[in-house]
Amino acid sequence: MGAEQLALNIHRVDEEATKNAVEKYLKQAREYMVTDYIPEEASVTASISDTPRSYTGLTSDQTGNIATRNVDEPERRRRHVERAERAISRLGTRQQKLIRIRYINDDDVMDTEAAEELGFSDRHYRRIKSMAIYRLAGMLGLVMLLEE
Repeated sequence: MGAEQLALNIHRVDEEATKNAVEKYLKQAREYMVTDYIPEEASVTASISDTPRSYTGLTSDQTGNIATRNVDEPERRRRHVERAERAISRLGTRQQKLIRIRYINDDDVMDTEAAEELGFSDRHYRRIKSMAIYRLAGMLGLVMLLEE
């Protein structure tokens, strides 16, 4: 009887795409935290069209659509920030501090500035950041796989 070999088709992670997805999510959370949603308003003036109108069977409710967006968008933003905060709070203390300094507390903080503020060497900072990004990707469902 011959030896059978087990082949595992394990998917490989696209590290750069995963890192980019997590950073985008965190930066969006930061943006939502520091800005307010400005509600849309319905136009009051009817538009003029040279094209004759025909019956389509559809009813357009501009005010209703805008009202729905004005209610849904702030809630979507709140859930995005809340989800990011929940994921960050599940990280270790050093990882939390790093992510908050680099992405959440202030705009445009560079890695070198964050490492200096934390008192980490460049290598130590990159290692902790890499692990934090990987964990956040898993928690937020942002792991990107390489296509084969």
